[in-house]
Amino acid sequence: MQLTRKKFLATTAASGAAIGFPAIIGAAPEPIRIGSIPPLTGSNALLGEQEHDGVLLAVEQINARPGKVYDDRPFVIVEEDATNDNQSAVSALNKMLGENVVAIVNPVLSTQIQAMAPVMKDQVIPWMTGGTAVKNMQLGVPGAFRLRASDAITAAAITNFIVGEKKAKKVAILHASDAFGTGGAEQIVINLKKHGLDPIVDLQYPKDAKDYTAEILRIKQSGADALAMYVQNPSDTAVILQQIRSLNLTCPIVGSPSLANTTAIQTAGKNANGAYAAVDFIVGMNSNIATHFLTSFYNRFHKQPDVGSGSGWVFDAVNLLAYVYKQQRSTDPKQTIASLEKIRNWEGVLGAHTADAEHNMVHTVSIGQINDGNFALVKKVTG
Repeated sequence: MQLTRKKFLATTAASGAAIGFPAIIGAAPEPIRIGSIPPLTGSNALLGEQEHDGVLLAVEQINARPGKVYDDRPFVIVEEDATNDNQSAVSALNKMLGENVVAIVNPVLSTQIQAMAPVMKDQVIPWMTGGTAVKNMQLGVPGAFRLRASDAITAAAITNFIVGEKKAKKVAILHASDAFGTGGAEQIVINLKKHGLDPIVDLQYPKDAKDYTAEILRIKQSGADALAMYVQNPSDTAVILQQIRSLNLTCPIVGSPSLANTTAIQTAGKNANGAYAAVDFIVGMNSNIATHFLTSFYNRFHKQPDVGSGSGWVFDAVNLLAYVYKQQRSTDPKQTIASLEKIRNWEGVLGAHTADAEHNMVHTVSIGQINDGNFALVKKVTG
């Protein structure tokens, strides 16, 4: 069988060496195969790299501990590239389902999750996702779980901050045309109506756009006194911020988590100064678990993690699966789904995880502000 765009990773007790094929393990305990489908190529490859690294770090740490996952059984990662389009993501999923995996981690892109959902409806297998569109957990997929705060919480936090803290009356919305962007914008509109407001303009831009001048000029001409942004791609975010500054749009900007993505902040530089974002995680407000993750990630990969949308939530996903497998002494998918539904206050990098009726695990976001490459907490919001 030809193996392309796959990596089979396992750590032996003696050396921690990668093992490509379970067959050569011989008499060693049977490995536990988990699938991962990040976007490794295309315009979202920066996110995919972070997700790949987060999964790898979790697996390496689990496989290095006494007993590994349980009974000396190590994790093995089976990885497929979701690329940048829905059709390729679905093809990657179908390949993955033929690889004898007991759980799947990723993707983070809501548009890909929604494209994969018809396939996953008929699968009884844990599917640990990171996409935040509200609709994702309403598609009838029995094994789907979300390990980040949904847009119902994030959009409410953004809107309430804009209207309540910034006293805005003329709110503009700029969003991507994918499922994440349109779903987030819809939630902003819903929350504006709770304040008796409608957006003064609600603009979307097409996939892979490189110039946002027309949209920014319309926002400026509308007289908007605040801008809510729902953008997934960190590189898009950096370009939008640069063009906002060059066109002298000066109203407060409050965005979705990608606005505070480490890569976006570094790329945008001074153009990000003063902007706000609603995020899953803020460095400096760390639990011991988060501090350990940040230190381990930097030591392993020699770079800073994008904790919320990138590496942190997948690190939590793998560790939560390991926790459940150890508790139940089994990787049976149906049993694992039932165990995940009973999770209450399991502590991960992104905080306490508690499964609700829709399989949302995380229920808190933070509003922070960017200045000189740093992102500082303004307030925490729980929904």
